[in-house]
Amino acid sequence: MLGLFHPTELTVRPAPQTALLLEGDGGRMTIEDGKEAHLRVVGGRVEYASGDFAFTASVVRGAGRQGGSAAFVLSVPGRIAREYRGAFEVSVRSGTLVPVVFMDLEVAVASAVAAESPPGAPLEALKAQAIVTRSYYLAARRHVNFGFCDTTHCQFLREPPAADSPALVAAASTRGLVLTYRGEIIPALFSASCGGRTRSLREAGMAPQDYPYYSVICEYCLRHAPRWKSVLDLENNVDLLNGSPTEAQRLRIDRGLGWSTIPGNNYELEVAGGALIIQGSGQGHGIGLCQLGAAGMAAQGKSFQEILDYYYLNTSLDGVGEPLVGLRPTR
Repeated sequence: MLGLFHPTELTVRPAPQTALLLEGDGGRMTIEDGKEAHLRVVGGRVEYASGDFAFTASVVRGAGRQGGSAAFVLSVPGRIAREYRGAFEVSVRSGTLVPVVFMDLEVAVASAVAAESPPGAPLEALKAQAIVTRSYYLAARRHVNFGFCDTTHCQFLREPPAADSPALVAAASTRGLVLTYRGEIIPALFSASCGGRTRSLREAGMAPQDYPYYSVICEYCLRHAPRWKSVLDLENNVDLLNGSPTEAQRLRIDRGLGWSTIPGNNYELEVAGGALIIQGSGQGHGIGLCQLGAAGMAAQGKSFQEILDYYYLNTSLDGVGEPLVGLRPTR
């Protein structure tokens, strides 16, 4: 959400019938229902102002009136607004405001399942996704100054889903369950559609992890994955012909030419004159859970346990507690 805009100004307001407490080394203020606070970069610090009150601080912290969790809306004025539930901090880094939200693990899981899952996915597929999401949050750490961002660099995350949403039901019914391998939680990877066969880390040219991801045939995705074709300049992309294509190569090309240029890792190459023709199917790196394949398995009556056993061979399900997860809102 917000990091992509490199914001120098933010606004924050409490959810209806609630209040927010903002405080830093400059002072504290309470934002009542119907009011909002404006935050901006001033002299390398965060200025937070509302009404007749204005303070500056190195870090501004926001929480409920008693210092606990709160529901609030954080926005880049005129660009985007999103609701969160938890507490937050805002600091300045490289001249821009950096908001970090601290939320309950299960709130984060439900929010990510709602944002990441394909529309209409069966409940058993959503349960599998919830366990994968929870495992990733607990076992991975992708950033230095906070745990995760809310883009697909980590896991896409938006506002908490409605109380009756399938994503919330899936998270609640699998509460605390995680995937483990040899007694350790695995940072479970997943992709939108593998194109018919998931990949090992080695096949994708990625660094090995404690859990050895296995390649499995994904029959449903083989039949239903979206197909695509791209034509690239051969001279600037000849490295694709040297050895097995890697995830790093795919991302390099997509960053330069657009994320739909090579949507997934399941493709074949053909040289025609000075052109490199790429034809493939599926979306994403193809490692771990295939969301399209999981939806197909669930529609055929498979349980979330069967889905996870299929895509994550030799793993077990275990229970954990519920820590807070620190996320930097970035889109």
